[in-house]
Amino acid sequence: MDAQEFKQRFMPHYKLLYRVAYQLTGNAQDAEDLLQDLYLKLWQKRDDLPDEAMKEAYLVTMIRHLFLDQRRLKHLDTSAELKEEASPPDERSLDRQIDSRDEARKMEGLIHQLPERDAKIIQMHLMEDRSYEEIEQDTGLSQGNIRIIVMRTKKKLKQQFNNITKTWTN
Repeated sequence: MDAQEFKQRFMPHYKLLYRVAYQLTGNAQDAEDLLQDLYLKLWQKRDDLPDEAMKEAYLVTMIRHLFLDQRRLKHLDTSAELKEEASPPDERSLDRQIDSRDEARKMEGLIHQLPERDAKIIQMHLMEDRSYEEIEQDTGLSQGNIRIIVMRTKKKLKQQFNNITKTWTN
């Protein structure tokens, strides 16, 4: 497939793919980068692509998978950076780490006290970093309902956590 044929097949889908990329990334620059990566991947595999690759559904799935792969790689990179800290921690940083672990345990306890549905949704959203769309597919709830549950649950957890930390500091 030459460049002209490639443009004819895939460029008509640009607007749709940009909207999907923007929805996934949340900003224009990252959406453009994601779209550029998609077109590069398509170009590199242009001679091996199946016929359904010209369909919008295939392209949307492909860009979504590319986004998820990039997000996982970024998450792994930041985890590796945190593990590679070479300097020994000072006493204050150890205190902060202990406090952070205590706070995380307390937050986990608060989450376990939530109603089962709310706990499951907040865990998928915050801990597993899943999108509202993915949660919708797993729970059968609408994205609007999920957003409201997440917002209310975050607010409730924040209030409960603040109440607990007030008792720690008093």
